[in-house]
Amino acid sequence: MKIIDNSVVFNMYQMKVKDEFRSSFNEVGKRNMVTSSTIESGTLGMYNTMNDAGENLLFELYEDQKAYDKHVQSQQSKDFQRVVSEGATDVSRVELVPEFLGEQDVSLNTTTDNRLWVNVVRFTVKDGKQDQFKQILIPYLKKAMKAETEILVCYVSHVKNQPNKWMTFQVFQNDDTFKKYVNSDGFHQVLDELTPLFEERQLEQLDGQVLINQGHY
Repeated sequence: MKIIDNSVVFNMYQMKVKDEFRSSFNEVGKRNMVTSSTIESGTLGMYNTMNDAGENLLFELYEDQKAYDKHVQSQQSKDFQRVVSEGATDVSRVELVPEFLGEQDVSLNTTTDNRLWVNVVRFTVKDGKQDQFKQILIPYLKKAMKAETEILVCYVSHVKNQPNKWMTFQVFQNDDTFKKYVNSDGFHQVLDELTPLFEERQLEQLDGQVLINQGHY
């Protein structure tokens, strides 16, 4: 686990998949993620999730712009891009600036039904409070991941060119691990410290359908 530099490319895609393309989207999307993570050393993490509204949220992490460019020119990526162009609507891409990328030492490779708890939390941080927000949140998350190895992934970022819009993406071993995390004294203490610094906080649970990373970040 470490705080990374600005060379890392981190993207979130959100889209609605047409019912008649769902099977193709899942199959081709999984092949894209599994193949890319296997043969592209610069592809650090790929996640396909779904929210309660039936929208897919995809998170992709690359070592740098060169690794991202290599990926989008690959055949598996082009195959998936074709399915998305034909079978998805309301497609949006959000470029994220990573502030902290935490993973456990063992790589994550989940491509079937699972009991993992996945969530994204969105914050609107008050003007001028971003540095203070970061200085409180990130040390706590680093400490939590070291103490609890069942917190598998924790990424913290803000939206590019929108320094008030922050996001955490987390993967837990199961819902019990998540409940233990959010019910801990440390979590409530940090939340109390952060609350004066943000205007809004929204937690969204996601269904983790494909969750892959190389670990060790």
